[in-house]
Amino acid sequence: MLNTIPTVMIKKGLFFSITLALSHWAAASVQAQSCQSLVTDIPRYQADAQQGSYRFANEAGPAVLDIPEAQSYSAYIRATRELISARNPKAMLNCVLATRVSSLLPSKATQVVDYVAPFELTHPNNQKAVLLIHGLTDSPFTFHSLAADLHAQGFDVRAMLLPGHGTAASDLKEVDYRDWQQHVRYAISRTASDYSEFAVLGYSTGAALATSEIAKRRPDNLAALALVAPATQSHSEVAWLAKWLDWVPWVDWVDKGADLDLAKYESFPLHAVTLVEQAMADMRAASLPASLPTMVIASDVDATIDSQATYQLLSRWAQARTAPLALRVYAPTSIAALPDSVNVTEVATLDGVIDMSHIGLLNPPAHPYYGAMGVFRNCDAYLDDTAAFTDCKTTNKPYFGERSEANLAQYRPLVRVSFNPDYDPMLSQLVTFLHKAMQ
Repeated sequence: MLNTIPTVMIKKGLFFSITLALSHWAAASVQAQSCQSLVTDIPRYQADAQQGSYRFANEAGPAVLDIPEAQSYSAYIRATRELISARNPKAMLNCVLATRVSSLLPSKATQVVDYVAPFELTHPNNQKAVLLIHGLTDSPFTFHSLAADLHAQGFDVRAMLLPGHGTAASDLKEVDYRDWQQHVRYAISRTASDYSEFAVLGYSTGAALATSEIAKRRPDNLAALALVAPATQSHSEVAWLAKWLDWVPWVDWVDKGADLDLAKYESFPLHAVTLVEQAMADMRAASLPASLPTMVIASDVDATIDSQATYQLLSRWAQARTAPLALRVYAPTSIAALPDSVNVTEVATLDGVIDMSHIGLLNPPAHPYYGAMGVFRNCDAYLDDTAAFTDCKTTNKPYFGERSEANLAQYRPLVRVSFNPDYDPMLSQLVTFLHKAMQ
C-alpha cells in the first residue's frame, strides 16, 4: 500500500532552507503566468493533462507535518504555509483575487499559497468560533466566501488543511488515513481549548472525518455540527476495489488532469480512493450524540455522493433525537419522506442553473474564481475533445449544472456548476442555526 508516513520529521534548518530556495527558483519559470491566466490558457490544459507539470509535488521538506497537541493554531498555520511554499509547484505563482477572506488576512494575498493555506479570522475577546474542514482534493480556498460571511456574523473562524492537500496531487499518495484523523483531531481539540463554544462545519470528506471524530470524542463545548455534501457513499460501484488495486505498483492514478485550478487538484491518485472509502465507511457507521444540533446541506442529484445514503444516515440519526436535525436539499423533484424529527427544506429551482452539483454549494454567484462570471470553468467532461473543451471554456452562453449523463446528453456545452444561486438563503439558514446553538 502506498503509505509512506515519515518517521523522522525534517526540522527547520539549512537543508529545509536550501530546498525551499530551490522550490522558489523552480517556481520562477511560471511567474509570467498568474492564477487567472493559467486557467484561460486552453492549449496548456490538454498538454499539462498529458505531461503532469503540476501533478507532482516538489521533493522539498516533509509531505506531512507532525503537529504537537499543544501547538497554537497560529503556529500550525505558519508551519503549514512553509510546507505549501516548499512542495507546491504553483505556490509562488502570482495570484490576486478579491475574495472575501483575502481582504481579511493579516497580509495582502498575492500568491497561490495565500489562498490554499489554512487561516483564521478573529474578533477581539470573542469566545464563539466555527471550524471549517474541506473535502478531498480541495483546500481552505473552498471557504473564502463562507468564512468571511460567518466572521461578519460575529464568529471567529478557522479553516484547516488536510494532509496531502494544498501542494500537488501526488502528495495524496504520501498520506495515511491516520494523518487525516490526527489533523482533524488536533483542529477540533485545539478549538475546543481556545473557545467557550464552537461549531464544526465539514464539507464532503471533511464532513465525514468530522462526524467520525465527534462521534468518538465530542468536546463538552461543541455546540453544533454542519455537514455540507457529506461523503456518505460514492456513486461508484467498484470503489471498494481501490484498496486491493492500491497494492499494484503500476496502477497509480484514477484521473490525470491538468491541475491548473489554483486550489483544487484535477488529478486523482488511486490511493486517495482508499482513504476516502475508509472515511465514508466510518461516517456511515457513526452515531452522533442525540443532543448535538446538526444541519446537513446537500444536492439530491450530486454526481459524486449518493444522496440516498445520506438520507438513510439522517433517518438513523433521527431516532431518539433531543436536538434539532435539519436538512436543506437541492432537489428538482421532491425527495422521499424522512422522519418527522428531520426539519427538511427543499429547494427545487435555481436561477440560471439546471441543478446543483457537489462542488457548487459553498460559493456565491459573484465568487471571483468559481462564480457565474468567474475565471474558472469546470469543463473536464470535454477534456478529450479539443473543440468541445474550447467551446465550453469560451462560450458566452454555457449551461450550468451537475455533471450527470442526462445533463451532458441534453445540454451543450455543460459547465459543472461551481456556484450556488441560493447561497444567500442557505447562508441565512446556516447562520440562524449556529446562533441558536451558541446562544
